[in-house]
Amino acid sequence: MRKTNRTRLGAAGLTCAVLLQTAAAMPVHAADSYVFNDTFESGDGGWEKRGGSTVKAVSENAYAGSGALAVTGRTDSWNGAQKDISSYCKAGETYSFSVCARYDGSAKSVEFMLSLTYTGADDKPVYEHLASAETISGFYVQLANDSYTLPADAKDPVLYVETKSGTTSFYIDEVICAEKGTVIEGPKPAKFTLGDVDFDGTITGADLSLAKMYAGKDFPNASMKKAADVDQSGTVDAADIQWLHGFVTGEQTAYPEPVKKQPEPSNFNYNPNLQYHSLPDGYLDRSSNPGQVIKETYQGTTGTNTLYVYLPVGYDESKQYNIFYLLHGGGENENTLFFQNDTMMQNIFDHMIENGDMEPMIVVTPTWNQTGADKFYTEFRDKVVPFVEGKYSTYAENTTIEGLQASRYHRAYGGFSMGSVSTWGVLCNNLDIVAYYMPLSGDYRINGLNTGYDKAKRIADAIDASGLEKDEYYIFCATGSDDIAYPNMTPQVEEMKKMPQFVYSSDLSQGNFYYMVSPGTTHWWGWVRHYIYDILPYFFHEHQNE
Repeated sequence: MRKTNRTRLGAAGLTCAVLLQTAAAMPVHAADSYVFNDTFESGDGGWEKRGGSTVKAVSENAYAGSGALAVTGRTDSWNGAQKDISSYCKAGETYSFSVCARYDGSAKSVEFMLSLTYTGADDKPVYEHLASAETISGFYVQLANDSYTLPADAKDPVLYVETKSGTTSFYIDEVICAEKGTVIEGPKPAKFTLGDVDFDGTITGADLSLAKMYAGKDFPNASMKKAADVDQSGTVDAADIQWLHGFVTGEQTAYPEPVKKQPEPSNFNYNPNLQYHSLPDGYLDRSSNPGQVIKETYQGTTGTNTLYVYLPVGYDESKQYNIFYLLHGGGENENTLFFQNDTMMQNIFDHMIENGDMEPMIVVTPTWNQTGADKFYTEFRDKVVPFVEGKYSTYAENTTIEGLQASRYHRAYGGFSMGSVSTWGVLCNNLDIVAYYMPLSGDYRINGLNTGYDKAKRIADAIDASGLEKDEYYIFCATGSDDIAYPNMTPQVEEMKKMPQFVYSSDLSQGNFYYMVSPGTTHWWGWVRHYIYDILPYFFHEHQNE
């Protein structure tokens, strides 16, 4: 067991002499106070995977010493790392538990949980949470309970670490079980504050020194860079250094106004008059290197609801992904897009990514069946997006309304038939969190909108109310010339073309609205999936630095 003082540099890997949250000495404990102490210096300490995960002792990102346990490949929040403690802990006895945990990734924060399961008197599993704590990327946090009593009837106890939500990979280190009442000191939760680069709770000369040291370079972790970027311009530069200097000397007392980022010009090769193209041969076949389709259950506005999430092959929760929400038509449900012969969209997405037609992205197929297509925009905003993007890695740093608004250029919504109806509804009510729209074979249907002009005017009014400029929203429609939706969709589109809110072109660097009509095709997914193949590669190229 390890009880000597050590310098901890795991959170940032720093060697500079500043007082970081992760650069204090490990406290010393009496030898007889430890029941076990897993340091991961020379192995996994008996820790195993829990659920769909992989665990491995690694010589990186340690809290103390040089070893930690990496937990990767998680597919649900309860997946993690576990250890059978039946040979260490006796039923009816009280113990002190502590573990240090951290993650590296795009999520703004992660809440870790130290939990325990055992078989109860009725031979059924019992699950208990011993401790929880939230931290930010790159910083360890301690999960500790200094007085937990293992019930007298508990059998086969297993200690494990999980997260409250999400599937981010993480590390654990310094797992300690000690005598009851033993106070085991550890890293405190790191809280984010602009300017507090070393996360010690105050803005001092140490923060200024760190900002100077790493300005124009790679910071030890993303959280430190974000804290140093005081004007929120996306880079740490002279303006940030000047403000930090002024704050430390007392010349500055208020934060600078955030710098509005100028969109970088898109280098995507758009066709300004895109026409229908059929899927290439083989795109409907199963890929030899497929992505993953996961069924999820969440609490909707009217009760429990389900959806499916497509993750591209090689999905890495430390990366950020664009996300596309794709809705079914009437008489269908969330299963339609992935599990019937005239869709099989996962095969198409796999091949499109594999062949470079589009970047890897996440695709979600919810259902509007519980709310109605025209009312789904509320559940989408309040329930679906926070649930999905709180669990999977998108550009949303958090699922507050501010986090969703800040990531709107990386979010798209589309649907077929009544799913297209829901798309127009989302456009008119959620422009602040979605920038790209793909209404397919369906017009805007809502009481009181009877003509193409009425529908177009309602959409234009919603855009005006949003305050968005013409280069801040994109609508790419499609249908077939023999589709039953064509006679209703076309008059609405023709009226939209006349309105100043819409600039007609499929070159989204020059316009924001386009209508692709496929000759001779009808109201059927067997055709519509080709429209998605044509349109989706045109999304997510504008405002990519936002």
